[in-house]
Amino acid sequence: MELKQLGATVIQVDNKLAIELAKNPVNHERSKHIDVHFHFIRDHVKEGNVELVHVASRNQVADIFTKPLPKVLLDKCKKMIGMMDGRSI
Repeated sequence: MELKQLGATVIQVDNKLAIELAKNPVNHERSKHIDVHFHFIRDHVKEGNVELVHVASRNQVADIFTKPLPKVLLDKCKKMIGMMDGRSI
């Protein structure tokens, strides 16, 4: 069975420069380190398959999976993804 994508996949990003580079690839000092993975996303943005949307760092739910967080932010992220304390189940 083949499923068709009906709209762009929205990816929330907390880095405005990354969004701008995906939309308008400018070759300058700050972007020389970007590798082939970035070009993959850029191509999909250009084709309309992916939409990059800015989200404030304090609301970036993915941070719980990618970096150590202070307890206050960790608790906030856990609540945002619906994670519950095992003792409350």
